[in-house]
Amino acid sequence: MILVIGKPDSGKSEKAEELVLQMSESGKRIYLATMIPFGEEGEKRVRKHRKMREGKGFCTIECPSDITGISIDTDAFKDSVCLLECVSNLVGNEMHSDVNRSRNEEELTGSIVDEIDWLSDRVRELVVVTNEFDADPGFDRETMQYISLVNSVNEALKKKASKIYDITGEEWQIYENN
Repeated sequence: MILVIGKPDSGKSEKAEELVLQMSESGKRIYLATMIPFGEEGEKRVRKHRKMREGKGFCTIECPSDITGISIDTDAFKDSVCLLECVSNLVGNEMHSDVNRSRNEEELTGSIVDEIDWLSDRVRELVVVTNEFDADPGFDRETMQYISLVNSVNEALKKKASKIYDITGEEWQIYENN
């Protein structure tokens, strides 16, 4: 698993797509989209990402939550490079789903990371995009819980990733886990 992490609008998606293209050469590319587009801004963001992927040979699967529930052709997936875009959307969707409302942060973190592990075990390579947010004391309680959950999932994924591309600063930093 390769993790691509950074602030919103930092170029994470572009970097992740570049990595998938390099790793897949002419092989199968899967784009697992987790965003539920709310309003015009959400629709605009989805259009932007579709345009970025145009002509790059991605098979797009819409999966806003419950990654383990997707119906897959195991043979087709096992030889593919998959781009999971993006963990912060997945976290928000899972956090607000009825089945997860009673779970605490630790349980929900574990569940989301398990879903991503499940996916990673079924593809040749997995590139995971996630946001990193700064907590602002002015945020409401629910937003603070969301940020805390995203950060918890990110920390767990950092431990599992073989390589991390981090653009939370001004330049890309690359870290390798052994």
